[in-house]
Amino acid sequence: MLAAMQAALTDRDYLLGSEFSMADTIFGGTVRFMLQFKMLEPLPVFVAYAERLSARPALKRADARNAAVIEQHGLKR
Repeated sequence: MLAAMQAALTDRDYLLGSEFSMADTIFGGTVRFMLQFKMLEPLPVFVAYAERLSARPALKRADARNAAVIEQHGLKR
């Protein structure tokens, strides 16, 4: 499975090539979650992909909203 994940991201910015797609929303969220909780080895291909996703303006806005809710409710992150 890890080899397939690596192959899907090797030599491309996103799963379907150079353009972000809905597939990246689902797969990328999973990769980010797994990296955050150390469920996935932080191989360069996964870390670079997560960084590309994190740089997207929409994800920055979503992360900021999530952080605000976490803070508002006194939850630990």
